[in-house]
Amino acid sequence: MAILPLQLARVSNQLRISVANSTISRTQTQLLRVQNELSTGKKLSVPSDNPGDAAIAQQIRKLLEQRQAYAQNLTRAGSHLGEVDSSLGELSELLRQAQAIASANVGSDVTPEQRQNAATVVDALYRQLLAVGNRQFDGVYLFGGDRSTEPPFVEVGGGVRFVGSSRVLSNTFDEGSILPFMVDGEQVFGALSSRVEGTADLGPSLTLQTRLRDLRGAGGQGVRTGSIRIGNGSTSAIVDLSQADTIGDVINAINAAGVGTITASLSPDGMGLELSGGGTDDITVTEVGGGTTASDLGILQPVGAGAGVALVGSSVQARVTELTPLANLRGGAGIDTGSGMIITNGLISSSIDLSGATTVQDLLNAINGSGANVRAEINAAGNGINIYNPTQGTRMTIAENGGTTATDLGVRSFGPDSKLAELNLGQGVRGVQGNDMRITDSAGVSFELDIDGLQTVQEVLDAINLAATGAGAGVTASFATVGNGIVLTDTAGGGGTLTVTPVNFSQAAEDLGLTVAAAGGVISGSDVHPVEPGGIFSNLILLRDALRNSDSAGITRAAEALQADYGRVVQIRGQTGARIQEIESRQQRLADQNLATQALLSSLEDTDFAEAVSRFQTLQTALQASLQTSARILDLSLLDFLR
Repeated sequence: MAILPLQLARVSNQLRISVANSTISRTQTQLLRVQNELSTGKKLSVPSDNPGDAAIAQQIRKLLEQRQAYAQNLTRAGSHLGEVDSSLGELSELLRQAQAIASANVGSDVTPEQRQNAATVVDALYRQLLAVGNRQFDGVYLFGGDRSTEPPFVEVGGGVRFVGSSRVLSNTFDEGSILPFMVDGEQVFGALSSRVEGTADLGPSLTLQTRLRDLRGAGGQGVRTGSIRIGNGSTSAIVDLSQADTIGDVINAINAAGVGTITASLSPDGMGLELSGGGTDDITVTEVGGGTTASDLGILQPVGAGAGVALVGSSVQARVTELTPLANLRGGAGIDTGSGMIITNGLISSSIDLSGATTVQDLLNAINGSGANVRAEINAAGNGINIYNPTQGTRMTIAENGGTTATDLGVRSFGPDSKLAELNLGQGVRGVQGNDMRITDSAGVSFELDIDGLQTVQEVLDAINLAATGAGAGVTASFATVGNGIVLTDTAGGGGTLTVTPVNFSQAAEDLGLTVAAAGGVISGSDVHPVEPGGIFSNLILLRDALRNSDSAGITRAAEALQADYGRVVQIRGQTGARIQEIESRQQRLADQNLATQALLSSLEDTDFAEAVSRFQTLQTALQASLQTSARILDLSLLDFLR
């Protein structure tokens, strides 16, 4: 095989110059880059130095910035929880002191003067605890929840109300964690509302405007709208109720179907639907397509009851809503709106005027706007109302004002149906073996009463009246029509005074509220069934007042309640300590992660000085060689070509 010679084209002088300049320029550029690396300590001055590494480095820097934010969040959360832990420690110590005072003053050998002095100390503890509850850190109230810019505990009506939030603030501590850095002040201080739960079923009667969504339905599952089939024994029609919104819509749709002479209306009791027809109509109602509408409306009747027999549906259980007319409550019986009721909460007593109220919303507005610091709302079941007392240290009572309003609503806090075991904040009525009290009328005729076996206030009233009749005494027992309490009325007309005297060292008369003086031949017993929230402030006020009144039983009850408060605070402090430890652990893990990430970033951005110096020397040698070679090649003249 022949080898052809390489044909070299003639190289121009200009090309040699361009190649030499390019080589020298490229080497100088590389030298400049290495010089910058050595002077700045960074391999990447601009992204074009290494686009791949630059992109990775940018992502790493973003990650480090994000972690820096997490680190700051952890630091703030740790500081905040540290302050919370300190406050909880102070709180538990103050509670321990209160318990010690209660224990030291419960014995019979303590004088009233000593208890008065102790009450002054407890009052000072109360002030200190209130200050702890409203403590701030870094501009945030520690126990205020997400309402952290206003004091969470305010004094009102002789007590303390929690106006903060039980929803605590949280923050992001890593890519997948959002954790709280506060504690629930409502839980810490036991600031939970007490309430009078309505005992009356206020389920309203229906109107044509009653919305289907406000019905629990005959089966308690609501009304699931769809189609139903109505027949009269000879013909039938499908009635589409899928677009029905009210009971009136249902009635109109059924009537428009024109099945025989069948018509729909409200049932006689107003609690459901009624379908009636002519003498030949044998009414049937069935589901369509597996629906439940007929069943939910309480009118499902697959087999007719006979020609001419009306179909009276079962109750669809209408819920109480804000728009429900008061006249429709209690199945259409309504409530007494002319008398109103009396709500007393601590030092505040308000007469609730319902004379102008027409709807449940009007009722709620009248109660909530009464200034008694209570809150009324429809209960979760939608068949009654509850009235809450959110103020620690105040006792709420709900009484009649000459009528039956509170009883109709089921919210009278003390009445003939009250159980004796629930009176006096759960202490009940403390009787003894044998007779408990002696009642003497104005003529001097007396009789004794044994409450053993009695369960309710009404049974006490009946027992008093029976014993009075048996003894020939002129005494009648009843329950107050204005306010709350047992009323003893003297009918003897004698010259003496109606009295109630404890016997056998029984405390039953006191616990029934009957140890009050007669006025005009009438003993108006006190209300011994108030509603009082628990919690730290409530129990401290209870202890203070019991000490002032030298009430050993009250001191004991307060001590027991404060012991429960102390245990709750200690438990929450333990949980707070666990959170602090978790934050410290997260901080350590984050620091370790940052070290590893910084090392990776350094490998991408920072100069390896040994390698850079070696590269610099190599480039210097290359540059020097290029200069010398270029000088030699380009050091030519015309004579060189004429040789």
